[in-house]
Amino acid sequence: MRMSKFTTFLIILCLSAGASLARADVPLGLWQSGPDATGTVVHVRTKPCGRALCGRVERAKDRRGYDTPSSAVGRKMLWDMMAQPDGTYEGKIWEPVGNRMLVAGMQVQGNTMQLRNCDATACQDAVWTRLR
Repeated sequence: MRMSKFTTFLIILCLSAGASLARADVPLGLWQSGPDATGTVVHVRTKPCGRALCGRVERAKDRRGYDTPSSAVGRKMLWDMMAQPDGTYEGKIWEPVGNRMLVAGMQVQGNTMQLRNCDATACQDAVWTRLR
């Protein structure tokens, strides 16, 4: 049975599209936030929640790297992060300092996640590092 040139083209196109999707940087895993004003960082586990992505704080560490008590542990930090056609994600983030929900966007490049959250007056950028 011979394949037409068009069928061969479609097979190659599908295989190359699948390969590019496999190479896309996904934000699933364990991430460490940047330090806050006291030097505390949080570890956030991201995983699918329905058709979106969510993240929950698993632990907090002080500036020396020791576990430290925090009311943030166990709380959801990322909500409804939906994949966008350009590879970024958009949703909401909980800001512990002000205890408020903000509009957020994120993009992953390798082991780095760049986050931007915005309120009515300004936007703030943060960089998280992949732990696992």
